[in-house]
Amino acid sequence: MSKPVLNYFSICGRGEVARLVAAAGGVEFEDKAWAPAFDETGGWRQGYAAIGNAHGFPGVLPVLEHGDLKLFQTTAIESYIANISPKYSSLTAEQKAQDMMFQLIKSDINGSTENLLFKKITADDLTATMNKWYPIIEGLLPESGFINKLDYPTLADIAMMVVAKGCMPFQAAPTIAGCAPTPDKYPKLFRIANATAAYEPIAKFIKASEHQTLKADPFGLMPAEYKDS
Repeated sequence: MSKPVLNYFSICGRGEVARLVAAAGGVEFEDKAWAPAFDETGGWRQGYAAIGNAHGFPGVLPVLEHGDLKLFQTTAIESYIANISPKYSSLTAEQKAQDMMFQLIKSDINGSTENLLFKKITADDLTATMNKWYPIIEGLLPESGFINKLDYPTLADIAMMVVAKGCMPFQAAPTIAGCAPTPDKYPKLFRIANATAAYEPIAKFIKASEHQTLKADPFGLMPAEYKDS
């Protein structure tokens, strides 16, 4: 079968966990990283809708194409890539459930932070939401090791790394709102994020990334020191 093809923007957002899971799990894939662009209404440029519409999906990204299989919905794409990977296909039902819980937390945060950037909510609204989520995450994370107690990160760890380190919208929106998490306040979150980023297949992928999607900041929303953090 041909390589999976991931259609998403050249930013972090809803596509980055899928990219990193493929890298960590040993799945070769084609990353169609489209330039983010907006139409006159502030929504994604209409041309991108055709990618999903061609398969009977809503006009949203990401969309995964793998032979006859076509998928939208972020968590479905992430989980499928993990399930076909040599690294993650043998995870237990308990480990996969734990992963999905953190994947969905990440997706909830994605929605809230994205809404601030699209001006659907206020900075105060986002601050209230993130002041709920960050302590919940910190309370769920282990004091040491990865979340599933393996010697390598799984989807749960990767999802939390994206929450802690990804620019658009995970760090960009809280930075604008003045509620971005810090290592001193959420040490377990940043410990997991740093350990996951240091895992060799992930570190190698990030270094070689053509568009540097994890920290891509096409709209110049972050301070200069962010890229070195």
